[in-house]
Amino acid sequence: MPDTRLIERWLPIAEIGVESTRERTPMTPFPAPNRLHVWWARRPLVASRAAILASLLPENADRNRFLHVIGIHGDPVKARRQIDEALKTGVRVSDPYGYDRAFKHSPDRRDADWLKSSVGKALDGFTVLDSTGGGGSIPFEVARVGLRGLASDLNPVATLIMKATVEWPARFPEEIAAAFDGLAATLRRRIEERLGPFFVQRDAPDRMDLTYLWARTVTCPYCDGLVPLSPNWRLAPDGTGVRLAPRTGAGPGGAGRVCGFEIVRSAREQSPGTVARGDGTCPFPDCRRIIDGGAIKAQAQAGKMGEQLFAVVCKRRETVRTKTGRVREKQVRGYRAPRPEDDDGAALRAALDEKLAEWDAFDFVPGERIPDGNKTAEPLRYGMPRWRDLFSPRQLLCHGTSVEVFREMLDADREAGGLDEARQAAYGYLALTLDTMLDYNNRCSYWDAITGRGVRHIFARHDFAFVWSYAEMASLVTGVGYDWAIEKTAKCIRELVALVRPEAGGGRGGTADLLDQPTPHAGPDRAAPTPVAITCKSGDSLDHLAAGSVDAVVMDPPYYDNVMYAELSDFFYVWLKRTAGRVFPELFRRRLTDKDAEAVANPARIRAAADGAGEGATAGDGGGAASPARGAGARALAGRDYQERMAAIFAECRRVLKPDGILTARGGTPRRTESGEAPG
Repeated sequence: MPDTRLIERWLPIAEIGVESTRERTPMTPFPAPNRLHVWWARRPLVASRAAILASLLPENADRNRFLHVIGIHGDPVKARRQIDEALKTGVRVSDPYGYDRAFKHSPDRRDADWLKSSVGKALDGFTVLDSTGGGGSIPFEVARVGLRGLASDLNPVATLIMKATVEWPARFPEEIAAAFDGLAATLRRRIEERLGPFFVQRDAPDRMDLTYLWARTVTCPYCDGLVPLSPNWRLAPDGTGVRLAPRTGAGPGGAGRVCGFEIVRSAREQSPGTVARGDGTCPFPDCRRIIDGGAIKAQAQAGKMGEQLFAVVCKRRETVRTKTGRVREKQVRGYRAPRPEDDDGAALRAALDEKLAEWDAFDFVPGERIPDGNKTAEPLRYGMPRWRDLFSPRQLLCHGTSVEVFREMLDADREAGGLDEARQAAYGYLALTLDTMLDYNNRCSYWDAITGRGVRHIFARHDFAFVWSYAEMASLVTGVGYDWAIEKTAKCIRELVALVRPEAGGGRGGTADLLDQPTPHAGPDRAAPTPVAITCKSGDSLDHLAAGSVDAVVMDPPYYDNVMYAELSDFFYVWLKRTAGRVFPELFRRRLTDKDAEAVANPARIRAAADGAGEGATAGDGGGAASPARGAGARALAGRDYQERMAAIFAECRRVLKPDGILTARGGTPRRTESGEAPG
């Protein structure tokens, strides 16, 4: 290996920055690894590839050729300036880049030959480790450029995502898409048979209900009115929204005090919001009093917070005449007010109650409580102590039925002896598809009224933010719900195959259709991917790796308190262990994800440890409120804990690196490992 690497002398930061932004431009599809499943801190693919190759190439490597190999086939900085100028002047520019987004370029044989000549041997002779793999961007690019890869993550959800992103498309390029399609079609059909009565489309085919919008409710402590809570009543950017029609009934304290809802077409007609900064406002004209946030939380924690349907997003058919005089139909999004026949809550709850006893007995739905943590305080504060409480009755009925059908299909395959490794991988993708439904169909997902484009998922932010009004998908409408989630996964599978194994095409449509570009140098001229071994292990304990066995460590380590991965991923883990855990039991052995060994600065963990240590203490033991772990010092102790854990991870990286190895980590300078000197 050369003494000095390219990354120690030069890296095209400006070009990589523009391409990283371009990779995730909102009006273009994100790369398949980003769309397959939620992970909270994925690095751009172009930046990952640049870091990997620049860590191996010598300082005098051909810089123009390097740019080509990472997919930058023009001047992105100049193109960005042209776009900025066009935005100022209003003069449109056509394709200022002149080449496709960098991540779409899969290194070919000529790229591999140049890399081989630059580093002195074939790429598959180098081993690159990412010991905090997360969403898998770095190991994905390790495989694409032809290096031998090792990847690990403490979190089982991340490990499963990495297998689905990196391992399975490379191992089963020919059969995985078809296997998933068959399983998904069976699952979709069986769910329809069981849940069809709970998604009745009374106005079909002229109008289809797509999304139900619900407001959380409390009882006004002053007038006993049922108060729907929402910070505003906007539905779309064109002014469409909701006006409340409070019915005062027999007066304050009397029966019948509920709100009706009307759809209005301008912002000035919309009712003002009924909650702000946690405090509510009673909308009834004979009350109008402020409802303290503490009283709202008290009702929620007592199980008295309800929900009320206030609007339905629908799609209707319209006949229009074109300029040429032809008549055609088009689908138009609209909104309607709820109707009495929409209220099927009693039937839903009865059906759910009937199923829950069986589901609990066979462990189909999560019964785990939400642990008190840094990011989990909100659902606990608003009366949702268990993971299943994050779902309404109909949502829980859907998700429980999905698990039930998944398990029935899996058991039948296993009994028939048809569960080979490729089919196991297909079940893994099916489990991730059900996670998409969880992500978008819960009491924390919401309607995007700013753009009017659809439902925003629970992790639009890196927390469990409580939402006053939530969106529920009509899961069985054609093209919506399960259909959408299945198609999303199916397309990701094919795109992943097209990126990792371009010579295999990607199944239906091939690379050209999937990536909107021809496949360059396909077939024998294409560099073959190399395997990436993926493990679920802590980065400070890679006992499966021998000392001095790794050429480079390229990693994106967790950063202090930026993301609490374990707390967030429990949302998926409690369901995945009931689906994917039946296929890959070695990943899902714990009750919840491991938060004690996680390298993040989490004050909640420090406080929990202090509380546990103080359970047996007496007043004279010096514990209690005076403990720094329970006060302002918790954050400082959490920071120190993070530093110690990262030091242990870096020490383990030093152990497995060869004497001339290199460690490159996001947010810091690449460190060389010399004999007797550990990286700082």
